[in-house]
Amino acid sequence: MPRNGPTDKPVLSSEESISSSSASSTDSEPSSSNSTLPSSCTSPTVNSGNKSPSSLSPVNPAPSTSSTINGDDRSDSTVNNDNRSTPPLSPINSAQNTNIQDVENSPDLAPWLFEETDIALLFTKFKQAVAQISTDHLFLIESSIHELLSMSNILLLAPEQYSQLVINIFTEEILYDLDSYLLKECLDPRQDMSNNVFTKLSRIVNNVESNNQSKDDAEIELLTLGKDLCPIQKSLILGIKACMRKLPLLPIKNKQSLGECELFTMYFDPLLSALFSDPDKNILLRWSNVTCDESADKRPDATISKIQQRDFGQSLGFGEVKLARPTTDNHALCLDLLRLGAFCKNTIDMNKLQAALAFQINGFSIIFYLMRLRHDGMYIMQEIGRVAFPASLQDLAAFLSLKNIRTLLMVSDVFWRLCKPVNDDSWESMRRPTNSAIFSLIHASKDRHRLCALEFTC
Repeated sequence: MPRNGPTDKPVLSSEESISSSSASSTDSEPSSSNSTLPSSCTSPTVNSGNKSPSSLSPVNPAPSTSSTINGDDRSDSTVNNDNRSTPPLSPINSAQNTNIQDVENSPDLAPWLFEETDIALLFTKFKQAVAQISTDHLFLIESSIHELLSMSNILLLAPEQYSQLVINIFTEEILYDLDSYLLKECLDPRQDMSNNVFTKLSRIVNNVESNNQSKDDAEIELLTLGKDLCPIQKSLILGIKACMRKLPLLPIKNKQSLGECELFTMYFDPLLSALFSDPDKNILLRWSNVTCDESADKRPDATISKIQQRDFGQSLGFGEVKLARPTTDNHALCLDLLRLGAFCKNTIDMNKLQAALAFQINGFSIIFYLMRLRHDGMYIMQEIGRVAFPASLQDLAAFLSLKNIRTLLMVSDVFWRLCKPVNDDSWESMRRPTNSAIFSLIHASKDRHRLCALEFTC
């Protein structure tokens, strides 16, 4: 996989190799510490370092505006090119010094042997390398999303979508095998639809699309078809029925005219609500764009909430939505993914969950992630499926492929099966705190043509 070579600019992406100054850090064993795990999942206290602000320069020449990004700023970042002096960078310097202290003082991870390789040791080396880089440089989020997530003890697994630093430490073979193993561990391949049901479903939708059958008659047939199916398949049938009723007959020509609210309420909510909501179980998918206990002052676009005593209680999952752009805005999408990682980790810690679901919408593409506290001090955030949703009733028949149906059934199944409180007394000792300073380590410059390890379209 080709990557850009090292550069002497102070802004680093994950594609650059580890400098010689960090070699000793990455090759050594994790340092031992007597520090204990905090009882809450609050972020570590930021401690001011001794390095002068002038020793940290974001880019050459430096932008005149602040070179960090507010984690809750939903608008595009801008850079002012006037000749004003660079603002002081002492808060960033403090956060970066704290990152190294956190890695050095954190308890050693218990070994996790996989194919005769200690995954926990490799993850510790990866965090040490990232902490060393962060002492002198701001991160370009498009190419450093894995590095930024690791600062909160999150390992992102996405097939064939890794930064060069991740590959250098873990190797592509280990990453592929680990991803495949963990997918088999959480997803149930038995979630499938029989040929008879699939054929009937496809024929009903095709008849409506070709005007050979009314929507009212088709809905009755769909309800009859789903009557004897398992709950998850029945939910999928009901979601398709809702899509058939709500989608426009033909695709909207100008996708730029759609707003975020229209995108998720008209195209995604009918099916996602059927798969991840059940009022009888007090679980609701909310497109609320409001804060919750697990998101602090950040506002996720969607939250899967459990209702407790006529109020919204613990969150089981989160979603972020972005409109389609002529050129993929990797900066905004990576920032959304970083937020989703923080949301999911916080709700796992605060509500003692076995897992949390995340989904990221980009235009008509949706990617599903599952986060689990899989090992001591290691939160695995794993891509478990991606689907291109239909833009109209005309596209609905093509959308109903066996691959899409299986993906949606497995994602729905893993949500209802794993996103619930865990019963394990040893779970508390496995937790690690969330680093709230990671947003201050992101450089504000944006370039839609900048290399990004992740692919956000289907």
